[in-house]
Amino acid sequence: MTKISPDMTIREITLLPEFSGFGEHIMLCRQETWARIQKTKVSAMIEKSGSQYQLGRFIRGFQNIVDLADAGHRIAFDFWDEPSCIMDPSRRQTKLFFFPGKPGAPFALVLSGGGYQSVCNNLEGFPVAPELTDAGLNVFVLSYRVRRKRLMPCPLDDVVQALSYISCHRKAFDVGSEYLVMGFSAGAHLAAEWGTENKGYAHYGLPKPSALILCYAPIDLTTFMDAEDHRFLDSVCLEEGHGDIDDWCINEHVWKGYPPTYLWKCSDDPIVSDANYAAMDTALARQKVQHQVTYYSDGGHALLAPHSEEADHWLDAALQFVDEHIACSETQPAGK
Repeated sequence: MTKISPDMTIREITLLPEFSGFGEHIMLCRQETWARIQKTKVSAMIEKSGSQYQLGRFIRGFQNIVDLADAGHRIAFDFWDEPSCIMDPSRRQTKLFFFPGKPGAPFALVLSGGGYQSVCNNLEGFPVAPELTDAGLNVFVLSYRVRRKRLMPCPLDDVVQALSYISCHRKAFDVGSEYLVMGFSAGAHLAAEWGTENKGYAHYGLPKPSALILCYAPIDLTTFMDAEDHRFLDSVCLEEGHGDIDDWCINEHVWKGYPPTYLWKCSDDPIVSDANYAAMDTALARQKVQHQVTYYSDGGHALLAPHSEEADHWLDAALQFVDEHIACSETQPAGK
């Protein structure tokens, strides 16, 4: 049986038979970025933070895929059918990964980040999946479309299609109908959009999620207008006919139907300011939406900078909040 080690490179992992057909979704990104990432060792993923806890999470995320594949479980699914992909070939960029938890239990749809230029499942989606299944939840990690101008609403369409696919195959997956959405960075912006009145679940006529977990989420996009790199804003705001940045500022579109929301970030995050969360806190409170905001003092963006042990265990606090809003009686703190 294959064992993932810290000294393995990303390329060595993608060449494993268990990753056949979807190795590039370890980190969906530009070709030049992928060429560089493939040479990286797993241990280098914690180079700046030095967190051995995080290293263990990354290794477990990869090992989980190996173990499930070796046990005969199908992990990767194409949720857009072939006629849909012929109509829009960009849909071939997507993939849905399934990690089974408690049979019949609610599920989490997980959206990794990457500034709408990449989908960093290696850092976010894959490591959190086994922790959520430990908690009794079934888990789907979504690789959505990225990396082009006039991108939106393609990622939202991918969320819709993925949820519809899960619903149509719910008996085969053996998952409940209740669900939560968890997002990281740009994926958290996408998850936050899913709760809004103008772009979210109600707009698409789909069921309301029981909760949202937003990890270092861009909220007020006006705070990004002075950034040197405008690719994030270009991807979000410039699709034809929808150029108003306010359309995509989450705090401007919180409504009475917004799901209960847990938000966390590090105060030294150089990308997502505390002002983003202050704006969201105010908007949620105004609509009397149940929510909790947690700040950790250190950790930068995505906990890639040195940080406290408390920040490493952010998921425990998030799951305590989720317990109050989702019917999963066996939900336990992560890793228990």
